[in-house]
Amino acid sequence: MTAGFLAVLSEPGSQVSLDEFHDWYNNEHIPLRLNNLPSFLTGARYRASDALTPSWIALYDIDSTSTFSDESYTRLRSNRSPRETDLIQRLELLDRRTLVAYLDSGENSEKTASLRWSNPTPILITHGLDFNVASDEKNAVDSWWKGLLDIVMTTDGWVRSRVFECIDSGKVGTRINECRESQDVPRYFVVHEYTGIATFMNPPYPSLKVVEQRKWELYRAYPCIAQGNIS
Repeated sequence: MTAGFLAVLSEPGSQVSLDEFHDWYNNEHIPLRLNNLPSFLTGARYRASDALTPSWIALYDIDSTSTFSDESYTRLRSNRSPRETDLIQRLELLDRRTLVAYLDSGENSEKTASLRWSNPTPILITHGLDFNVASDEKNAVDSWWKGLLDIVMTTDGWVRSRVFECIDSGKVGTRINECRESQDVPRYFVVHEYTGIATFMNPPYPSLKVVEQRKWELYRAYPCIAQGNIS
């Protein structure tokens, strides 16, 4: 099996209060997945700590990319409740990215349990990778990755870095227009985990650049059936 990952960036906007947004996410949207689908290994939500928007991100480790086409999962989107259908139509942004695991430094379990409920990583830096010139993209990412690890593994508080390749994405919301460019996302999505003050230094590599760099702090990690902490 090839591990999957799901990243969902969101912004409530003026038509959805923060209380309504959290109540939906915490008591309907996430429990439908984590309380019922053993393929969802983790689930955690983070709030922006960089004063940028979108203000929220939800991240999930998935046991296999086959989950994304399995009926047990797809029916949750095709058979949304009236409440969820209405709320999503009023959100300013819902940016959903389906990803496949590509590179992983491995986690330091002595510091955190990554996105798991027991001891979740408190600080994240995320970003995309874009390409300045036509190149062998995977070789470029691999070379950048080697330089990256030389830097981040010596940084105080660093826990883990992962690179994911986007296999599907979609954006909806009141601020999304119909032009094709509004749906564009970087091909690669990168997550760096830290226990404290997070400093990201990008290794120089001429054929690619870091885009959409964001900093997040933990809002909540959730128990789930896959971790054995929900009956």
